[in-house]
Amino acid sequence: MNRSLRGYWSRARSVGRGRLLAAIIGVALGAAVIWVSHPAAIWDSLQEVDTWPLVGALALNIPIVMLRAFRAQVIIRFLGYKVSFVSMIPVQLIGQTSSTITPAASGDYVRAYLWRRGHEVPLRAGAAVVTFERLYSLFLLVAVAVLLITLPRHGFAGWVAVALLLIAATLAPVLLELATPPALERRILGRVTGGRLLGPIKGGAFDMVDNLRRLLRAPVLLSETAAITLVVFVLSGLQLLLLLNGLGDSIRITQAVAVFATSQVAGILSTLPFGIGAADAILVTVLAGYGV
Repeated sequence: MNRSLRGYWSRARSVGRGRLLAAIIGVALGAAVIWVSHPAAIWDSLQEVDTWPLVGALALNIPIVMLRAFRAQVIIRFLGYKVSFVSMIPVQLIGQTSSTITPAASGDYVRAYLWRRGHEVPLRAGAAVVTFERLYSLFLLVAVAVLLITLPRHGFAGWVAVALLLIAATLAPVLLELATPPALERRILGRVTGGRLLGPIKGGAFDMVDNLRRLLRAPVLLSETAAITLVVFVLSGLQLLLLLNGLGDSIRITQAVAVFATSQVAGILSTLPFGIGAADAILVTVLAGYGV
């Protein structure tokens, strides 16, 4: 028992040191971004900013939150549970806030607990919904960023390729799921949950994965989820576009969406709260590439 506890605390200290190092790197990146961006010039620009585009950018948070709440409602309904749209909105706000201030957006899983407490949605089903949303959205962010940065420069043919590859990306989880044997997934999950620490949740973890498989192999659900998610990306890109317009700069909406997607991927993969440093560095870099 003492040996297992010592091993647990040793792993915890190792993870803590890793988090601290990542935080230091993130803060350093953020400081570098501020220094390279010439803070004095930024402050002078803020004195001349047009407030109405900023108000419009803030107002777009309303439809973005509503669309995300609707997306979660669609996915939960697919698993056979009903949660009203009105109830979804505060849960989405709490989850969105929690995901922002936690590493790798892990705080978003608070939504699964809130659905269970308020609407009797089993925790394993709610966790599957959150996992599906997080993984699928990240995959679509990567796809959108890569496609919008690399292909539009090739004109009409490039845009046709963007459309076709987005359709392929939308349905790619079906092929991946069908190609992955369930026995392999269970073997891997069994090893992960085989220890004393995670052993008690082994049964629930298997049920969660089964629910996740159902979501990944449903092409209609994937299409609906992707459509809602892409609209959220466009609105988020429009927010960035309005902010730039307020500062006197301008880029195309497709470029704004590409900048948003790229910075979000960097922030999520950095595993830091708020995507400290990494998201800002990538955002500034991509904007500079577009001549801002």
